Amino acid sequence: MAGTLVSSLGGGLTLPFLLVYLHAVRQVPLALAGVLVAASAVAGMVATAAGGPLGDRYGLGRMLVVGLVAQALGTALLAIGGGVLEAAVAVAVIAAGNGVAWPALNGLIAGQVPLSEQPRAFALRFGVMNAGLGIGGLASGWIVSLDDPASFQLIYGIDATTTAIFAAIVVLGMRGTPGYLPDPAARRRPGSDRPRGGGYRAVLADRPFTAYLALALLLGVFGYAQLDGPWAAFATLVGHATPRIVGIGFAANTAAIVVSQLAVVRLTRRWRRTRLLALTATLWAAAWTATGLATLPALHGLAADVVLVAALGVFGLGETFLSPVSGAMPNVLAPPHLRARYNALASTTWPLGGLIGPPIAGVLLGGPAPLSWVVLIVAGTALAGVGALGLSRILPARADRAPVEEPAG
Repeated sequence: MAGTLVSSLGGGLTLPFLLVYLHAVRQVPLALAGVLVAASAVAGMVATAAGGPLGDRYGLGRMLVVGLVAQALGTALLAIGGGVLEAAVAVAVIAAGNGVAWPALNGLIAGQVPLSEQPRAFALRFGVMNAGLGIGGLASGWIVSLDDPASFQLIYGIDATTTAIFAAIVVLGMRGTPGYLPDPAARRRPGSDRPRGGGYRAVLADRPFTAYLALALLLGVFGYAQLDGPWAAFATLVGHATPRIVGIGFAANTAAIVVSQLAVVRLTRRWRRTRLLALTATLWAAAWTATGLATLPALHGLAADVVLVAALGVFGLGETFLSPVSGAMPNVLAPPHLRARYNALASTTWPLGGLIGPPIAGVLLGGPAPLSWVVLIVAGTALAGVGALGLSRILPARADRAPVEEPAG
């Protein structure tokens, strides 16, 4: 948690500015900058796929450190400067590092706490991360100036440093803890009803897990992938919102997560995980519906701005129901000797959604009926909600019902 807070403070400084920095400061043409960012998602997915077997073989803690160091090096390379080639290498290294670190961290967290506490642990980390990102994002507004390229180099330097600090915290504070190194007895441990072999074939043979992957991809395509660029483009181009309103909307999103995350975890402690996923999809569909309603002639000016901001707040509330599930589900389904692979495949659904969702949004938003974008993503999230209810029929009971620690005696 300490490492998450430190690194997210640095990440919040740079999160909104990659395209701006590449184009306005590093003189990379905007179209090429977009290609570099999209290509980095591919690099991240390749690294994630490779990191799964390596994590099972060498330990999740080691892979987490490798991923964090790669992120820090790539971010430092961005801070130093250079041409298009250096920028491309830096962005790819950052994405590859994140692709290795994120699933390794999820698996490592699962090894630190009992099953009954895993939803709380993942939710707490998600809340801490968003708090750090929000604080960093606010601070960046006081530091960054387009007239001062050195200000961008400063925030990327800080981001690289905080990521390196996270790696040091893991090495110094978590070495020797469960999951940091592979468990040689895990493969021989009895009691699993899934294939005992290794490799991704064994993972994909797990029918409940592949069904969960399909659902996670739906949520990625019609949820997170629509949040940043597509939502902001619709709000400004169709809803005529100002960039300030867009910024306030994302602040409301972060605030909703930070304020409600722990309360949501306590409230839903005994709920089925599939119901949490269905509720996430329902809230996201409501957020997208509100976004479309904000463009109606009956709403204009302040009223439309309030609805747009509220929409991202509702989306953030939906994220708080998702966070206890997305981290825990791969780990509760995975046999110990394949934990890294399960987390790796689960992590690929988000960047894959990021590759699929924005191009679809671009076609619809650039067409003659931009409101069709709202219709599509509302339908997509509604389909995900139905899929979550269907998933409850094939998930093992121990995976659908989060275990709750009973009081002693």
